[in-house]
Amino acid sequence: MNTINSANEYLMKDLVQKTGLSADTIRFYEKKNLVQPSFRGDNNYRYYHDDALKRLVFIKRCRALDMTLKEIDYLIELEQNPKQDCCVVNNLIDEHLHHVESKIAELQKFQMQLQQLRQSCSTQTTVDDCQILKQLEADTSNA
Repeated sequence: MNTINSANEYLMKDLVQKTGLSADTIRFYEKKNLVQPSFRGDNNYRYYHDDALKRLVFIKRCRALDMTLKEIDYLIELEQNPKQDCCVVNNLIDEHLHHVESKIAELQKFQMQLQQLRQSCSTQTTVDDCQILKQLEADTSNA
């Protein structure tokens, strides 16, 4: 049996510490076939090699950019063909950037609506007379 914590073998707890991901998250990525343990020991513990650690860091960075698991899976698939033209990756990032820009526009619209709501209630009053609540309840035809 291989020794624990050698230069390129990690237990789940090691991956948790090195990546900052929870054990549940790592197991979730395993179930989605984004990462796999290298082997299971006689003690039934999962052991991972450096490639699994690198993959988890890659996934974490992609998720920090709000990429979907489908996008991440596609990028991982593309990595398996290192001689392929990089324009496929660029296209995926361009598409994701478009989604991010749409979300930003939507959030800016929410911000304006919330600011308008907040401006409608500038006096100290009771909840019963709160203009924000009255406006939120007023027009149910647009809901």
